[in-house]
Amino acid sequence: MIKRYAILGYGASGTMLDVGLMVLGSLLVGLAVAVLLAGFELVNVIPEDLSSGAMLASALVIAVVGLFCLGVASEGPLGRGRRLVGFKIWEVGIGRTLAVFGVGFLAVLAYGFLSRLLDGLPAPLHQATRGLEAVGIAGMTVMPLLGVPLSLLMRWGTGRLSWMPNLDIPVMFVVWAVAAMATIT
Repeated sequence: MIKRYAILGYGASGTMLDVGLMVLGSLLVGLAVAVLLAGFELVNVIPEDLSSGAMLASALVIAVVGLFCLGVASEGPLGRGRRLVGFKIWEVGIGRTLAVFGVGFLAVLAYGFLSRLLDGLPAPLHQATRGLEAVGIAGMTVMPLLGVPLSLLMRWGTGRLSWMPNLDIPVMFVVWAVAAMATIT
């Protein structure tokens, strides 16, 4: 019985970490594009007046970190196609809820550490760390209340429509991404 729940915990934690990394990576790549456009003075998204070099360097750093997050997520349990099969739907729900809260808490802790570490660096890098905080807050608040129940609804739809169980991960990604973007703005 302990082995069964350890497998559930590992699978749920890996899934939530991967979805969280996909959200953070997508958010950072989008921010990098905005900062890059600001560096070429095509848009004005940064309140500070930074040099073009600082903007371009910040965009490069943010893009590399964002793409790294997306790469790690693609190699994790989601990238290997691992699903929580063989567990009751309520077990998956409890496992995912605990896992997403833990991932969100770790993201907020990482934000606290990184925000102090980046003092004196350009504003776009601080905005990128705020993205990490937004992912953490959304993971601890919106995901247990909305994202996980919607994903379970998709898994429950197995007998109804054959394509619904394949939407459980994309639904969590969309809910987490929208909640993180709403948190950061």
